[in-house]
Amino acid sequence: MARHSTYSYSSPGGSLAFDWVTPEGAGPFPVVVLIHGGGWISGDRTMMSAEAEFWAENGWASASVEYRLAPLYPYPAAIEDLQAFFRHLDSHGAELGAKPGHIATFGHSAGGHLSLMASLAPALSGEDFTRPRATVNVCGITDLRNPDDTHYDISLSFLEQFMGGTHSEAPERWAEASPISHVRAGLAPVLNLHGQDDEIVPVDQARRIHQALQGAGVTSELIEYPREYHAFSLEAWTDIRTRALAFANTHAG
Repeated sequence: MARHSTYSYSSPGGSLAFDWVTPEGAGPFPVVVLIHGGGWISGDRTMMSAEAEFWAENGWASASVEYRLAPLYPYPAAIEDLQAFFRHLDSHGAELGAKPGHIATFGHSAGGHLSLMASLAPALSGEDFTRPRATVNVCGITDLRNPDDTHYDISLSFLEQFMGGTHSEAPERWAEASPISHVRAGLAPVLNLHGQDDEIVPVDQARRIHQALQGAGVTSELIEYPREYHAFSLEAWTDIRTRALAFANTHAG
């Protein structure tokens, strides 16, 4: 049976909580950082409870991490928080039972974008940190540089709240908040999973970063799900879990 605890970590926004779930046994365990979605403006760490149980059943500790939400805390607050959590793992991982350096991230929707940004972007505040060895992005946005070039029908309003303004007001900030802007050689492997009929984040977003990563010599996998939308069917989600676990075991376990 998995063991559950709630702890706090220090971020530029103050003290934030994370739920820590571990398998039975003494460890140490590889760690997956679970990042909830909600359009950067809603949701909380409890949304990842079922995922935490799945990973614990398969030998992984998990941290479902609270981060500050827009519009009260726009970009880059959420990314600063997640990077601060990685520093917390550097300092306190041993006492938690974490296997040093064996870290993966997993996020869906806005959490997918944040999973990429927390792993790929330069340290936004404070010192650098141990980077994840595997990053999993499930239907997260990857390229905000020109939001008019594709169908952001629903997500544009979320993006403007997250960014604290429109693209025309600060195009350089929107580029900075794009995971694709931070693609470079030497990054850890990335797995992108996306529904081909996603009505909120077009599948082209996953294709773009996959191509950019491959062009930089980074290990990247792209799995597309025909006839799947932003909210996946149970069958597709089961496959996503299985693929994410296998990817993490290969690169970070």
